Amino acid sequence: MNQNELADSQYFATYKRLPLNIVLADGCYLQDVDGNKYLDFFCGIGVNALGHGNEKIKESILKQTEKYIHLSNLFSQESQNNLADEILRITNYEKLFFTNSGTESTEGAIKLAKKWGKLNNKTEIFGMTNGFSGRSMGALSLMDKEKYISGYEPFLPNFNRIIFNDVDSLNEKINDKTCAVFLEFLQGEGGILPASKDFVDKLFDLREKYGFLIVADEIQSGVGRTGKFFAFEHYSVQPDIVTMAKAIGGGLPLGVILGNKKVSEVWTHGTHGTTFGGNPVCCAAGFALLNEMKNKNIIENVFRNSIKVFDKLNQLKIKYKTIKEIRGIGYMIGIEINCDNAEIVSKMREKGVLILATGTNVLRILPPLIATENEFEIFYKTFEDVLTEIEK
Repeated sequence: MNQNELADSQYFATYKRLPLNIVLADGCYLQDVDGNKYLDFFCGIGVNALGHGNEKIKESILKQTEKYIHLSNLFSQESQNNLADEILRITNYEKLFFTNSGTESTEGAIKLAKKWGKLNNKTEIFGMTNGFSGRSMGALSLMDKEKYISGYEPFLPNFNRIIFNDVDSLNEKINDKTCAVFLEFLQGEGGILPASKDFVDKLFDLREKYGFLIVADEIQSGVGRTGKFFAFEHYSVQPDIVTMAKAIGGGLPLGVILGNKKVSEVWTHGTHGTTFGGNPVCCAAGFALLNEMKNKNIIENVFRNSIKVFDKLNQLKIKYKTIKEIRGIGYMIGIEINCDNAEIVSKMREKGVLILATGTNVLRILPPLIATENEFEIFYKTFEDVLTEIEK
């Protein structure tokens, strides 16, 4: 019995596993049990921002485990405080709360918004059509995609959706009872779709008029993936609450909720909490991650190099009729195609390059932020080979 067969016998059937048995991960590459090497261009679905096995992150993990692995949040802890200081310095937010995951960050942000809304007589919370917010009941209440929400009804009251990038929908639905609007400035699971400037501008204009909260979902797009620390920075705006996870833990489970001054005093002792959120080992890894990114100018490199990446992909679009559209920001890339994406993903894997599919016709590319020109050349060549086969 191989590892996939063993997993099928043990777990609820929620994951469609790749037919690979990975035994080693290093930098931008994975190696399977048979010694085959794969270029990893989705890096743990955006988690392994610095690739696999970063030495500084590993050192920080080992150093922290020698002190202690878990104390509980009844204690102030140095690794937590170090990471909190660095995140608040980078982002200029007022307060933060550590969680274990993106879904938990979403759930906590909903609670924070609702408690603020209770104090301000505001009750309605909006998500976006085509968005993805997580797997909890609160997160599902923000979403409209049948694949994720079907069978889990009924959802939380006073939750609704705004049509993504539709200014008329904003004008129609937002009013003085609006408590919060949750927005991915760059939709990930929805197909790497950026919010339009007009849509964002109107949303922030309405915030000035009605005084609600804007919650930025930066779980996938944050921590430098778009060439800025947050995707919303490309729009020169400042949301009230920000949710983070994925990359911030350096590969370990960690999430963050950030809040501005408007919400900084809403939570008081005992009104929210977590047993494992802000685990000291995870925070040590996160602190090392941010130091590595700063010392090696990772975010600036992503911003600069991504211009070349999109130029090359648009050249391929001209050459191959299979490609319908190239979109995204930084190293968060969507390639919409005119055929079933599963075939291309499978053929890429057979040739040693791992990418993701989302929906039925979008390829999702999330390279490690350390990927060099050499890794991108491997990707381009493999992608061209597959497109040539498809079009024949």
